[in-house]
This record gives sequence, structure tokens and C-alpha cells, in this order.
Amino acid sequence: MRKNDLRAAREAQRRRENRETILRAALAVIERKGLSAASMDDVAAEAQFSKATVYKYFRSKTELIFEIMLEFLEDLDARLRSVVGRPGSAGERLRGWIACSLEILAKNDNLTRFFLLDRSFMGLLQIFVGREPGAGTEAEKKFLQKIMAKRKAMHEGSRALLREGVASGEFRPMDIEAAVMFIETAVEGYFVGKFWENSKLDLNKDSGSIEDFIFCGLRNVKGRKGDAS
Repeated sequence: MRKNDLRAAREAQRRRENRETILRAALAVIERKGLSAASMDDVAAEAQFSKATVYKYFRSKTELIFEIMLEFLEDLDARLRSVVGRPGSAGERLRGWIACSLEILAKNDNLTRFFLLDRSFMGLLQIFVGREPGAGTEAEKKFLQKIMAKRKAMHEGSRALLREGVASGEFRPMDIEAAVMFIETAVEGYFVGKFWENSKLDLNKDSGSIEDFIFCGLRNVKGRKGDAS
């Protein structure tokens, strides 16, 4: 490799490492102070960078927050895709999809609670999704578009499993889009419910409870393809 290529590779590696350092610092600050109180000055101090350096990578706090969420969703998507690609029936893989979703939410407990419960974050999303005039920079809007596209892509796995299950007669005919939304809501809602009860998740027991509840509605009781009862 030529000297210029080596220099460019080292610079690219340095930028990746700096970027990851800033993201980790931002998450630590947000978890400690909350979204509203966290500032770019706080993030710079936590990362031990100058504020000017932080702004070279992220042009606003909103952009930084969206990038944290995007990385979380990309990791979740990769894990769920691996579950969908396993051998087995649609029902077996959908159970794995539900268990994997709950496991990742639990392992990223602080981050998950921030995304699901932080009022400032939810208010921020409402501004962008509601398309208020002048809301956010173009870069921030592009980040939100990426997040929305990633969430949509994540749902393709569960859609495919539901369609497969209906086609094979394992599941009853259903509104696929409504079922996808219900499954996602059931998993996230169960996690939030545990938070409000201040009780720790038991992954095996709790994922089993969610799966059993969902499958009572999905299962084709008479076991015949096309039977809607």
C-alpha cells in the first residue's frame, strides 16, 4: 500500500474512533442528565474533545441523538434478520424474533428506556414527524428519514414470517400490517410495563408469555389453509 493510501486509511480509522467516542459520550451524558439538560458542551467534556471537534462530526444535538438511535436500530435489524433466516417453521422463527427483540431491549436497558419513555425525545419526534414548518435542519431531517426507513425495513422480517405462516396454513388469514404493528406494540409495551412495575425482566418467562398471548391470536385453530375462524 502506498504512503498516501496508508495515511488516508489511518485518518479514516481515526475519524471512526472519534465518532464512536462522541456517540458513547453523548449516551452517557443523556443517561445521566436527561435529554433536555444534556448539551454539546457536556458531550465534548465527556468525550474529552473540544466542542469544535464534536461539531465536525455532528452539527447539532438532535443529529447526534438520531445517530445514536440509528445505530441501535441497525444492530437490532441485523440480529432480527439472522433469526428470520434460520431453518424452521414460520411460527418457530416468529417466536425467536419476539424473544430476540425482548432480549435486545433488555440488554440495552438504559438506551431503550430513553427511546421509549423520554418525553423530550418523543416531543422531538413529534415535531419532525408532524412536519412542522421550519422544524430541524436538512441534515436532521435526513437522519429521521433514515430512522423511519430502518424501522420499516425491520418490519419486513416479521411481515415475511406472517405471510409464510398464512400461506402454509400455520396462521389464520389476517391483516398483515395490523399484526406487525400489534406484535411490535406488544413487545415494547411489555418492556415499558415492566419498567413501571419496577420489576426485572425474566427473558425466558416473559418472552414466553408474550409469545403465547400473540400466538393464541395468530394460530389457525382448525389447522386448514384458508380457514378464517
